[in-house]
Amino acid sequence: MKKITALLVAVLMVLGLAACGDSALSAAAGTYKGQYTKFVGDGEDAKNTDEEFTLVLEKNGKGTHSRNDLEIDVEWQLEGENFKMTETFMGMTIEYTGTLTGTTLDIFNGDPEDPFTAEYVYEKQ
Repeated sequence: MKKITALLVAVLMVLGLAACGDSALSAAAGTYKGQYTKFVGDGEDAKNTDEEFTLVLEKNGKGTHSRNDLEIDVEWQLEGENFKMTETFMGMTIEYTGTLTGTTLDIFNGDPEDPFTAEYVYEKQ
């Protein structure tokens, strides 16, 4: 009887954690409009606001990154404020990491400490 109770509790805990993850994805899902891009090593005045880019995140952890008339498929995940995204285009894979704080998504396509890493900042619409 103790084994059955322990197993039942374990299953309920796993289901509860899975539901929390789905809730976070649902809350974060939506359309994010690009605010600016820049290289990490450049100063604040080097922000590129001319490029138009959009990120659409779906509740199922997939989405689309639109840049320069291209639509690129992405897969994403969120753990707390930590955001991760994989972009796949023409056989190439690019990994992004960053944070989602409130409605602001700030991601990097490389090491955030490397001056040649591009930073993308979005605002949820």
